[in-house]
Amino acid sequence: MSDDKLKQAIRALFRPRQPKGNGATARGETEAGLDLSPRTGFDVVLDQRLKALEEQAAELKGRVNGLMAAVAAAVVVQVVLSLFR
Repeated sequence: MSDDKLKQAIRALFRPRQPKGNGATARGETEAGLDLSPRTGFDVVLDQRLKALEEQAAELKGRVNGLMAAVAAAVVVQVVLSLFR
């Protein structure tokens, strides 16, 4: 695929779609040309699970950062104590 064709294909993804017939878009597509809303119950459950997983990952990241800060503080305390001995 040439560069021009690839660029045109990418641009086509971001162009607003024209409504068909009575103003309703095909299969619920939005004006931007892409509808990311869940279509089935499975998609809703999947979205909820992904959000919960993201929250847990953020909490884990905070805990790891706190643990690293505690280890760094312990190292600093040990260095300071060794200087006074």
